[in-house]
Amino acid sequence: MAAQYTIPGYLRHVLEVDVDAKKVLLECYWKLNEHLPSTGELVPKADQDASFTTLNLFFTPSPIFSHGKDSDRVKDVPYFAFPETLEDTHSKVSLFLQDVIRKHIALYGSSITALKLLLPKVNGYVCRDDIVQRRFLTCDLAEKAADFTTVRQQIRAFDFKEENILRRALCGAVGAVVLKRLPGINQSLVASALDLLDHEILFRLSLNWILDAPLPRKRLAMVEGRPSPAISAASMGIYRAASALGIDLVVLDHDGHWVQDPAMESLRAEFIACDITIDEGLPDRIVRAVSKSKEPIDAIITFPDAYLLSTARAAEKLGLHTNPPVALEMCRDKKKTREIASADVQVLSVTGVADLKQQLPLLVGSMEYPLIVKPTMGCSSEGVSKVICETELIDAVSRNEEQFPGVNSLIEPYVSGPEVDANFVLLDGKLIWSEINDDFPSSAEMQPQNDIPDEDPASKSSSKSFAESSTIIPSILPENEIAILKASLAETLVKLGFRNGVYHLEARVKDSKSNYAMTTTGIELVESLQSSNETGEPSVFLIEINARVPGHQETFAVEYTYGIDYFAVSMLMALSSDKDSGAKSVIHTLTQPYPAHVQYPTNIVFIPAERGGTFLYAKPLPEELMRHVVQYTVFMQKGEVIKDPEKEGKWPFVAYFLVVGSLTGQEGREQHFVPFRSVALRRLRHTVG
Repeated sequence: MAAQYTIPGYLRHVLEVDVDAKKVLLECYWKLNEHLPSTGELVPKADQDASFTTLNLFFTPSPIFSHGKDSDRVKDVPYFAFPETLEDTHSKVSLFLQDVIRKHIALYGSSITALKLLLPKVNGYVCRDDIVQRRFLTCDLAEKAADFTTVRQQIRAFDFKEENILRRALCGAVGAVVLKRLPGINQSLVASALDLLDHEILFRLSLNWILDAPLPRKRLAMVEGRPSPAISAASMGIYRAASALGIDLVVLDHDGHWVQDPAMESLRAEFIACDITIDEGLPDRIVRAVSKSKEPIDAIITFPDAYLLSTARAAEKLGLHTNPPVALEMCRDKKKTREIASADVQVLSVTGVADLKQQLPLLVGSMEYPLIVKPTMGCSSEGVSKVICETELIDAVSRNEEQFPGVNSLIEPYVSGPEVDANFVLLDGKLIWSEINDDFPSSAEMQPQNDIPDEDPASKSSSKSFAESSTIIPSILPENEIAILKASLAETLVKLGFRNGVYHLEARVKDSKSNYAMTTTGIELVESLQSSNETGEPSVFLIEINARVPGHQETFAVEYTYGIDYFAVSMLMALSSDKDSGAKSVIHTLTQPYPAHVQYPTNIVFIPAERGGTFLYAKPLPEELMRHVVQYTVFMQKGEVIKDPEKEGKWPFVAYFLVVGSLTGQEGREQHFVPFRSVALRRLRHTVG
């Protein structure tokens, strides 16, 4: 006869569950946790959410098919069938349980399946219907997380005093977390792991995720529907967030856009064909397109830089909430941004080479080399050059004049301090969240690396590329420099007139006490050997302001490290008005980060094409590295011809990888981040043109 488990504090039950149209009898053990354990100082008491608790549930490794519910083995053991009614068969919790049990049966006899049901202690509504899944992206103890409710579905507080606790818990749970399978069938080990999982649940869900009132249904128009997922992951987070928040998304884009396909109806409420060619008439065309919507539009949003100003002007014409077009115009023109943020820094804006030669002699003081030359309006690192003499300066302006006709070139000092990406969330003009990330030196700022294989010596050649190489979240700059960055950049945003939104800025720390250097494992940010007397006090040099979320790679990375989804926050910002306290409350909730001890660092590794040529191959990366990669894309196909970036002024990416640490702090950063880039470079090769 099979052994019968006895686990202190647990009750025994038999479940009859429908799996693939078959009745399955399963023996399980469960325990209700009316009060979750204290996390001590790891989570401030004020942040420990008392709106839910958990129920431990695990299935023994031996399903009792052959015994039947009337056998001696289960005699006198409480028994019930789940689901009880036909309409419950396809409920979220029922489908989830069927999937869990199906996998349990497939692993018959080799492990124990254990999970936690999340039970509400208050009435209310979830802030987004995938909150549990999104907050458990980096939990090593969790194999799977699931949500069982929607944003406008009322949650009823679980009654802990009534009978039939397990039966009602299976019907009333708002979510669940499945414990990662442990080797063997030691039930005490599983019970201990479930207790540890309670701490993880508290760490990740200590925010007001159950609301008193539901988010009202709103209709949001999005200008430019983003590339197809087959081409880029840029759209994934946007459509996912809109769905999770219950937002009716109306997409405005050219006729024939991929999301117009009837097969994509689940992603949007409506598609309106609109000529979104960027010209002076675009704001009016957006207004006309919005007027065609089947229902009134509550707000307009866009994500690419190129559409920010036109979208804001259209929103202003419609009387909708938006960022001030005047502020956006100052951000778009890097000369105007420099005048606001760094009025004391000498810069020069020229229409072309002839204008440059006229203006240079008229400068009050000579501009010291090295200098940076870049288009006053542009995106990414297109057209950015570092020059060390007048000849190179003229060449750089000439290239930009040819590549970006009608756009001035901005000439400004080169600041050698560490570069950062800085992301800010403003609400009613107040900073409610910010984070600073280390932006590693581009090829133009680095010495040729010696860790590239000899079979491709061209890889060791210097490059003028300012394309991104690697971004690590969070920054390890000294705390006082982080504070200076946050204070200075937030002040600039408010000075420009921004009050509500997510903002992505790039800056450098001049006279930083840290610098990038080659270490035993690769390039890394280290303490500078220069003293304060030699360098002066740290200060902020603003590079640019983008009145939008960071690129999708960094937006995803921030969610992995902090649990904050900028796509969701930016949509709610667009839909919130001065009187909309409900949306603002949810914005506060969704900008609550994980506690520091579960903030795992992330590394976005970019592989830019630094030379023209033909793409040869992308060899798979070693398994020990790939298991930490949560997302990646190789943009080039074998045999694809890459134009010479230095001649084109554009630096396309060959690939990118999003790598997540499994340790926190400096240990997580050192775990595999530093060597990852050099390994990836070895596996992605192209010939020299």
